[in-house]
Amino acid sequence: MNMRRLTVVLALASACIFVASCSRGAPPPVAAHVLDGLLLSPAEINTAMGTTGILVKGTDTHMSDDSALIPDKACQFNLSVQISVYDDSGWIAVRRQYLSDSSHNVSQAVVSFPSANDAARFFTASAQRWPACSMRQFRYIAPGQPDNLWTVGPIAITNGTLSTTDTLEGGNGFACQRALNVSNNVAIDVAVCAVNPAHAAVFNIADQIAAKVPTT
Repeated sequence: MNMRRLTVVLALASACIFVASCSRGAPPPVAAHVLDGLLLSPAEINTAMGTTGILVKGTDTHMSDDSALIPDKACQFNLSVQISVYDDSGWIAVRRQYLSDSSHNVSQAVVSFPSANDAARFFTASAQRWPACSMRQFRYIAPGQPDNLWTVGPIAITNGTLSTTDTLEGGNGFACQRALNVSNNVAIDVAVCAVNPAHAAVFNIADQIAAKVPTT
């Protein structure tokens, strides 16, 4: 998506948010204690991924700080829920799950903001920042191992979801999909990694989480 088209998309999205807020009134913010219930179950993740063996491997209630592993600051969003990406955004709380099987890895996270407008501003800022790392490479420093080189694909906004795909150089098709969307005051931050991952998987997960967010 070129920058002129991206600017138009963002302007239209902002207008829709404004009109919706004016016509219906802003929805009450989702409280932090509700966030856990927004994440998908392993069964739902397996359906979205077209697999059967993905299980929860860990949960977290904190942002990650892996900035030292990706020195290129413009590309740090390629890892989900990074403190360097959400810094100064006004976020309140985060809930995250890590799920995997022998060949798939999934990170699903929800991040709350004080209001729907704050979440929308974070989305708009992200859509403006991500293209700085589009269609080029970044280096991931793996401690004790050779560095990984990733190639970032185009940045797109599809039905309100910001996304891209990173492909590991020399990884025989191993790639990680990234998706970000917002619903009410919640940002949905998803990463899916696999060999030749199904294009729809990351969207299925992000959309299903968004559908669970209370908006009235």
